[in-house]
Amino acid sequence: MKNEGELNIIRPFGPGIGSTTIPKILIDKINNFVDEVIKDEKKSKELDHGQKLAGQVTQEIFLPNEMLQGDILNFLDTISKAYVENLTGKKVTKFNLIKCWVVRQFEGEYNPTHWHRGHISAAGYLKLPDSFGSSKQGKTENVNGKINFVHGSKQFLSMSIITEKPEVGKIFLFPHYMMHSVNPFYGEGERRSISFNARVDEEIYEVYSK
Repeated sequence: MKNEGELNIIRPFGPGIGSTTIPKILIDKINNFVDEVIKDEKKSKELDHGQKLAGQVTQEIFLPNEMLQGDILNFLDTISKAYVENLTGKKVTKFNLIKCWVVRQFEGEYNPTHWHRGHISAAGYLKLPDSFGSSKQGKTENVNGKINFVHGSKQFLSMSIITEKPEVGKIFLFPHYMMHSVNPFYGEGERRSISFNARVDEEIYEVYSK
């Protein structure tokens, strides 16, 4: 992808949203792991954490620590530190991954408005259908399958919602409290994404302590 590894910041309202790209070698590694889990009925059930998450989707697969160790964990560590340091100007020395999982979404499924725990969260894309389906009633803006970030309320010169179209390899980083949702799409194929929750230095996170 273009500008692979470059971290960009979107700040249309209060909290900043970071975006960068996942290296293809890591996308392939995660997708291969998920594909193997899907084939194994026992493992598929063991790692399905859908009951503990907000999504109204087919399956949400927990990624175990042994699978994440090494290059994947290093990547999540690097982009998280860069994101926080870019917005705060402070050096991050700690990165504690709480949980990482893959969301498997199919036609008509969605993720309602929700937020995460920890300090920072992310949503990245591993696999997408060829089409999210057409919009209704001739509307020019098609939001099928897109992710929505929500903060505050709409005011003059101030947005409350930003909607982004997924791209394979793109990953967004945002503060854990930022509300977000995923719209349903219509058509064949799988919308496969990866998310995680993590903590960084408490001294940087706790802005009210000074």
